[in-house]
Amino acid sequence: MFVLGIHGTFGRADHDAAAVLLRDGEIVAAAEEERFIRYKHAVGLMPDHAIRFVLAAAAITIHDVDVIAFPRATWRGFEPRFEAYLWYQFGHVPPVEYIDHHLAHAASAYLLSGFDRSLIVTADQAGDGICCAVFRGEGATITPVETIGWPDSIGLYAAAMTQYLGGRSNHDEYKVMGLAAHGTPDPAYTALLRADAGRPHLDTSWIHAEVFHRHPLFHTDQLPMTNADQLLGLPPRRLPGAGLRREDADLAASVQAAIEDTFTALVDRHRNAADTRLCVAGGVAENSVMAGRLATSARFTDLYAAPACGDAGTALGAALVVAAGHGHRPSRLTHTQFGPSWTDQQIAATLTDCGAQFTTTDDPAAAAADLLARQHIVAWFQGRMEFGPRALGARSLLADPSTVEMQRRVNSIKRREQFRPFGPSVLTEHLPALFGREVTAPFMSFTLPTAAPTPIVAAIHVDGSSRPHTVDAGTGVYRRLIEQFHQLTGIPAVLNTSLNSGWEPIIASPEQALAFLFSSPADALVIGCHVVTKPGRP
Repeated sequence: MFVLGIHGTFGRADHDAAAVLLRDGEIVAAAEEERFIRYKHAVGLMPDHAIRFVLAAAAITIHDVDVIAFPRATWRGFEPRFEAYLWYQFGHVPPVEYIDHHLAHAASAYLLSGFDRSLIVTADQAGDGICCAVFRGEGATITPVETIGWPDSIGLYAAAMTQYLGGRSNHDEYKVMGLAAHGTPDPAYTALLRADAGRPHLDTSWIHAEVFHRHPLFHTDQLPMTNADQLLGLPPRRLPGAGLRREDADLAASVQAAIEDTFTALVDRHRNAADTRLCVAGGVAENSVMAGRLATSARFTDLYAAPACGDAGTALGAALVVAAGHGHRPSRLTHTQFGPSWTDQQIAATLTDCGAQFTTTDDPAAAAADLLARQHIVAWFQGRMEFGPRALGARSLLADPSTVEMQRRVNSIKRREQFRPFGPSVLTEHLPALFGREVTAPFMSFTLPTAAPTPIVAAIHVDGSSRPHTVDAGTGVYRRLIEQFHQLTGIPAVLNTSLNSGWEPIIASPEQALAFLFSSPADALVIGCHVVTKPGRP
């Protein structure tokens, strides 16, 4: 049975268009539209290219698809437009099942967790009119427990405060999370979002009509303090690109504290003595500091965060709901490499056509480890592209994590703010030595305190925390790279960040990888079994 999960829209502000194909409940292929069209988050679009890719990966056409699953159940007038789109783009309309948005989020975690029973909590800005939802999973069944409707939205609060701090709402929330470690929470700043008997409650007086038109949150120019500013009790709004002030860091810390406390209160509202496992999903669950706090608390023995917590993951979750209804449920998912790949022959042809000088190696892991040990920054392009927001050893930018200078160099290549941290990819068996605990984090989902002293200073934030990616034994060429680097340096981890720069999607093709190498200060590209270095560098 083929189930095609699709998330996307026609011109609305919805983001993260994606397509996923399941065969009898198992993931055949999954990809986000942004990677093909080079438009971050693919806002307002349908996943034309991603659909074509996942069908081609299974060597089928849309005529072979048994069901299309779409993760929205309340969009009025969408069905005829969706059918017209399928007819126009693909020439056929299979049966379509519309799945509740938060149920799709919940399924994207629980149905991949391998758990036979779990509490499930989801949170985003507002999907199908719901901001947070609580479910219980048992077997392959997900049962709704409670929903939190608009406007009591943790996601809306995070988006608004991101914009207030000079970022792009729905895009830069992770920057606020990174900035938070540089500040101190101020109780005066946390009143807008709080828990009321465990339920999130957002003070909406600041968005009422009488203040909306003059509130600096919704203006592009800096304004003097107004009554609305006094209502919020916040420092003056930071304009995009302006310098960071101490009060900006304190506000970010306050926002982070409010998000953590409110989400945790919702979890505690429903947790009982029999709940030993938790699944989380939805855009708010991308907050790895919050997820790490839950993962290291004594509340649960295991926490599974969806591999793609944002809306791209709902394409996966909706397909899983349909497959589960037909008796199919996959085993625990531990990797996200379901995207396009290139053979060594195809890569060599591309490198030759582009005039790149390269060498070929029988051991790309050893070649990359040697470059890293000699303080080179390496673009790493191997196997199938990851699905979801994070690079996990297929499309990664790698460096030696042992010096603070390396953190500065990589941030410069990435064109990122210097206050933002990196995470390491760690040999799983060495996680207790580096972090003082055993946590499984195959999707880089949890920010955790590190153990001191530590050899991974370039991958540690100012507050001593880090977001590890655990790499298990026997998982392929990326694992061998870290093992080789460990043998050369004694460090069982590498600094790992996504292979991209600035405001662009993760690199998806060999041509893009070459363009990245020669338009950035990166030192080398290890792509398939080929090594590309810059002229004049050893």
